[in-house]
Amino acid sequence: MTNLPQGWEIRIIDVVCEILDNKRIPISQKNRISGIYPYYGASGIVDYIDKYIFDEELVLIGEDGAKWGAFENSAFIANGKYWVNNHAHILKPNNEILINRFLVYFLNFSNLEKYITGATVKKLNQQKLRQIEVPIPPLKEQERIVGILDESFAKIDESIKILEQDLLNLDELMQSALQKAFNPLKDNAKENYQLPQGWEWKSLGEIAITSSGGTPLRNKKEYWENGTIKWLKSGELKDDYIENVEEKITEEAIKNSSAKIFSKGTLLIAMYGATAGKLGILNLDSATNQAVCAFLHKNKANIKFFEKFIFYFFLSIRDRIIKDSFGGAQPNISQTYIKNLQIPLPPLKEQKQIASYLDELSLNIKALKENYKIQIKDYEELKKSLLKKAFEGRL
Repeated sequence: MTNLPQGWEIRIIDVVCEILDNKRIPISQKNRISGIYPYYGASGIVDYIDKYIFDEELVLIGEDGAKWGAFENSAFIANGKYWVNNHAHILKPNNEILINRFLVYFLNFSNLEKYITGATVKKLNQQKLRQIEVPIPPLKEQERIVGILDESFAKIDESIKILEQDLLNLDELMQSALQKAFNPLKDNAKENYQLPQGWEWKSLGEIAITSSGGTPLRNKKEYWENGTIKWLKSGELKDDYIENVEEKITEEAIKNSSAKIFSKGTLLIAMYGATAGKLGILNLDSATNQAVCAFLHKNKANIKFFEKFIFYFFLSIRDRIIKDSFGGAQPNISQTYIKNLQIPLPPLKEQKQIASYLDELSLNIKALKENYKIQIKDYEELKKSLLKKAFEGRL
């Protein structure tokens, strides 16, 4: 660290802090008794227990199970009565030299990766911790810097909190619109609620054929090398139109497996695993596997449903589908369950009108969400800029 402002000096943590790691005590989860006192780990509070070790403000920084890159918030203040396990180092700065919050701001500003050991299990061991260099200005300057950062960060965090609530409000707005679209009379009945004239309750199995494919053997190169047929994986379903897919398979793979090709415009839903319930509408012809279910018209001469209408219907009830589909560690939606789902079905023309309205609303909400996310990112960058100025003596 070079070009320090006048009056600043470099000290290592071993010189300016007492390390209280010998006082920390881990308690296994089965031996913890629930209580009012925070139980701290590498990144913050992990539980509340019935007793405490410390009753003073100290600085904690993750020893393992944390992140130590720049702006990763690897250090934090603990105060009041609390307990600390063996995954966080405990620092007691000499407050005649170094203010607690100044140290926390510096540690969270810094990239500490050069002090980290271990390839598979990364760790900031105590020996390396003691070697961390800290730029230390006079106490009054530390107080001034901390005061500016505290006030600025409080305002920034409040602005971020408002934007995050705005994002949640947009999600609620979309969900409210979906509920209204499929229950326009706002009937409070849980099932088969009253519908407008011309609407009717139908099971999905009555209006659509459900179909899924199978995966060609991965060890057969002739199925995968130089393929020309698009191959969609369930992880590529993003609740939107599918414009492109990563993999391709060969015609031989289609002939010699249960994989199926679905045409442009087909509605798809992921049936199990981490992506269960995710949706997509093909904007290209593509094959897919057994983890994805397609919805096909029973009679192309007498079309009963509009894909985008069914898409939005699934969005409106997805939480229920996922809740109903847990059979093990992860959701597993069966085609039988899908076929038995009851849908409030208006005439085809009205389906398209409803889908068009929801499309427009969805696009507007996406644009607003993108704007809010950009603002949040800008605020986070402002925090980084303030920290950089602080430790270059330009704040």
